[in-house]
Amino acid sequence: MAGTPHVILLVEDEPDLREVIEETLVDEGCLVVCAADGAKALDWLSGGQKPSLVLLDLVMPRMNGWTFLERMRADPAFADVPVVVISALAVTHPSVAATLRKPFELAALIDTVRRFVRSPSIVRT
Repeated sequence: MAGTPHVILLVEDEPDLREVIEETLVDEGCLVVCAADGAKALDWLSGGQKPSLVLLDLVMPRMNGWTFLERMRADPAFADVPVVVISALAVTHPSVAATLRKPFELAALIDTVRRFVRSPSIVRT
């Protein structure tokens, strides 16, 4: 793989879905950091790393996706990070770049990630 892989922050509380998304994106050359809720995702962000993209579920325990998004956007260091909501609900919001409606095909996931993360390692040849 050429270059440094892009870091995708996956915030999803459902373990099976989280695992499938992680494996799919790792196979595409991404580095995936997983968090089971918004609080854990904020903890990771507080370590100073900046993801290339956030994949965000909305309904989670402890801290839901909307609260996470609000707190992430309040930090200027992360204001420009694209966020793709993964939800059964149709979501439009100025802070959300796109929505993947559950259930979604893995090809749709890959295409959506490619829209926001430009890297030789995840571009179709």
